[in-house]
Amino acid sequence: MSTRIKVTYVAVGADGCKPIASAETLESLKQGLDEYYGAVIGMAKCLSWNPFDSKYPDNYEGHYEYEWLNVVRDNVEVEIDTVKVYCIDFYPETKYEV
Repeated sequence: MSTRIKVTYVAVGADGCKPIASAETLESLKQGLDEYYGAVIGMAKCLSWNPFDSKYPDNYEGHYEYEWLNVVRDNVEVEIDTVKVYCIDFYPETKYEV
């Protein structure tokens, strides 16, 4: 049996210039973002998920806010990043064999 991926979730920095991660589900995307920011090792934490609720269809799903430690030499600063999440069509469909 095989399944096909029809859409993918893409996480992009708030400035819209840098894709950070993509995944087949929101749960997998969240795991990837936690790893990217270092939340799995205690260097960051996800502050919130803010879903976008519109009466019109849109690729934009919402955004996460991550708090992380920016360490430069002896200086440690707390940063907060906004990560926008989009759900887009995946082309071509990828087939996974199960």
